[in-house]
Amino acid sequence: MRIEPFDHHELAAATRVHAVMLLAHAQEARLLQAEDFAPMAREPADIQASDEYFIGAFRGEELLGCVSLGPDDEAGQISIASLIVHPAHQRQGIARALMTEALRRSAGLDLSVATGAKNAPALALYGQLGFVVYRHGTLGAEALHIVKLRRAAGPARAEPDAP
Repeated sequence: MRIEPFDHHELAAATRVHAVMLLAHAQEARLLQAEDFAPMAREPADIQASDEYFIGAFRGEELLGCVSLGPDDEAGQISIASLIVHPAHQRQGIARALMTEALRRSAGLDLSVATGAKNAPALALYGQLGFVVYRHGTLGAEALHIVKLRRAAGPARAEPDAP
């Protein structure tokens, strides 16, 4: 597996991201018991036009997952805008590898990420990587309980080994 940045502005790349995103977000929506899940509305054109920075996990030419970083709605920090892994490739350390690379590339910056409060796998990963919950809110017509986590910039630290 290789982890590297890629150009999401190309239609073919945006379409590949979108295909994985739909599968991963459909799984997350089921986990959160959400019928109207906002991330499902994102289209390839939205991905192409995004000012986010994308890092992908590839096996050969297959996109296994990706993480994107972008501006946060709060000053002074960068957001993990999305972290997705194809459901067929989950529980293989891909999300951790993507996050570790994102953390390496954003060393010295405060990072934030938002996820569903019931998304135990995501919360466990973020917690292991030093993120702590600091805000709660709701999203959409279903008032989905969302938590926002932050990892403050600090001296370089070794990331925990994968279990």
